[in-house]
Amino acid sequence: MKKILSLLFLIASLLAAGVFKPGSVYSQAEGDNILVSWETEDESAVKQFIIERASDEFGNFSEIVRITANGSKKYNFVDRSVFKTTGSTFVYKITPVSNSGTAVEQSVMTKKVYLKVSSVKRTWGSLKAMFR
Repeated sequence: MKKILSLLFLIASLLAAGVFKPGSVYSQAEGDNILVSWETEDESAVKQFIIERASDEFGNFSEIVRITANGSKKYNFVDRSVFKTTGSTFVYKITPVSNSGTAVEQSVMTKKVYLKVSSVKRTWGSLKAMFR
């Protein structure tokens, strides 16, 4: 019971503190990749961030990477694997993970990003992925 209460307190404090700066989470196309950026206000109780991707905000999100919180308060992630997917519209979700390893329910989604990848690069990426 004590563990549950302390976990609830930790989650409540993260939510009250506001991990993300308002309006500071975004994604944009950069060539054949997508840049995902975010800023934090208070990450003292954050161990890492889970980055997930879907084709739209109602789709099934899949985890693509975990970024360790380093106290810098500004983070960038370049998604270089989007050419392996079949879609051309992407939404990213960033979820902080507490120091105890629990994902906090304060996920933030980016706006949709449209990316046009050539069919040659998409085919080449698929071939390379098959032989890894």
